Amino acid sequence: MVDALLENHLAFLAAHRGDVRRSADAVEVVGESDEFSAWIPLTPSAELPDRVSAVRLVPESGPGWEERLVAAGFKPAEVLVHLVGEALEGEPASASPSVPVAPVEPIASAADAEAFAEVQSAAFLDEGEPDYDWWRQMFAERAVQNYAAPDQSLYLLRVDGDPAAITLVLRTGPVAGVYAVATKPQYRRQGLATRLLAQARRDAAAGRLTLQVAEGSAAERLYLTLGFRPAYRSPHFRRLSEAA
Repeated sequence: MVDALLENHLAFLAAHRGDVRRSADAVEVVGESDEFSAWIPLTPSAELPDRVSAVRLVPESGPGWEERLVAAGFKPAEVLVHLVGEALEGEPASASPSVPVAPVEPIASAADAEAFAEVQSAAFLDEGEPDYDWWRQMFAERAVQNYAAPDQSLYLLRVDGDPAAITLVLRTGPVAGVYAVATKPQYRRQGLATRLLAQARRDAAAGRLTLQVAEGSAAERLYLTLGFRPAYRSPHFRRLSEAA
């Protein structure tokens, strides 16, 4: 059985990053990019496919996998930490940004979805990097595809009309997952992300709020100061050829 936090993350990956294929003892994520592809064992005895180049471990994987993967030619890579936070009623004063912005509301048009993707690209990509145009197009296609989905809310804050900061909340049962928290570089440190996170806390209502960050990252340190706490670690392993 898949944990509710992981179930939410898999729903996000299926909606925004690729295909999620399930079997009785494993989940395989086939991403639009290899960066998102991984095989996730759900039992200690699951059979590792020969074709797999990235494995992600979760609590359901059980013991023995790290040793087994190293013996099969994998090496440790990044670690994702699943964090949980408290829901929120109302909005704290600290969430007020230092620049004037409109009220936080889910986007409601394809044009706003494209603006959402514009912020994603500005925050996460560097012009001239490999596959820059592909990533921009993928972000736009996925935002347009998902903005009207009943289980998702895509949020966009503008400053003087310019798309400035975004996040999205995806709901699965009692869990609200926070994804794509991003601010254009010129609008950072002005309270926009904090305002969006406050909206995500309200979206969680009486349920569980969750997000994933890279272990040891500045983002993890930030969310810990905002009251999130670790639920579990999810180590990644990659074949030596892929890791290189």
